[in-house]
Amino acid sequence: MNKPETDSEIDDSTNYLDVIYNEKRRPASNYPVQLAEHLTQVFLDGEKLRVLDLGCGRGDMLRALAQCGHEVVGTDLSERVVELCAPFEAHVCDLTNTAVPFPDNSMDVVFSKSVIEHLHEPMPMLNEAMRVLKPGGRLILMTPSWRHHAFGPFYLDYTHVTPYTAPSLRDVLAMSGFSDIFVQHFRQLPFVWKMPILTPIAWLFSSLPLPYTPLDEMSWKWSFGINNLLRFSKEMMLLSVSRKLPTNNTD
Repeated sequence: MNKPETDSEIDDSTNYLDVIYNEKRRPASNYPVQLAEHLTQVFLDGEKLRVLDLGCGRGDMLRALAQCGHEVVGTDLSERVVELCAPFEAHVCDLTNTAVPFPDNSMDVVFSKSVIEHLHEPMPMLNEAMRVLKPGGRLILMTPSWRHHAFGPFYLDYTHVTPYTAPSLRDVLAMSGFSDIFVQHFRQLPFVWKMPILTPIAWLFSSLPLPYTPLDEMSWKWSFGINNLLRFSKEMMLLSVSRKLPTNNTD
């Protein structure tokens, strides 16, 4: 019997960023900047901080967080991360079995979007986040909400292996030693964050049984704006913010 492939072997063999996150499939937009601004104002008190992005991919959030005034560094499994994220500091790192190349207690914030669901075992990644955070530092994690992806979108990316619900995400963070854990369902629709009174529009679109890209293979397509409104009304994320308390400092 052949030895099963590990997470890193699967991701390396598929040229993940070139296939899943190429510019044609995931064109550049102003969404990362809007998200970075929202996170900075709502969860980071508007401060300018040292931020580590775990799983930074082609660097969209690194650039967005830097634009908000943060000092940013990143890691990713892809061998191309150094090239794609230049001029920002980025390192190749397999979060399943490798320590991130930063000292203990050196980061104000660890950020990670759409990464933890790729890992069979999240503890090595979460332990490294805990290690590099300063006492009082914050971990911000985003991952697809299984409740809102179970009808198909979760497995559009075949490297997704571990779905999360709000309770399970809260539990894994608590088991990793994080405190002050906050988890919310989060729509990737900036107009909802800026004007919550418009949330019923997203509720309405989430209830419409209409096809959208990329879940459905259609001979025709909605306009980009309508398609995103349909998609991100239905495909909600989990957004968690937790903290490393001073008591976790082992110095």
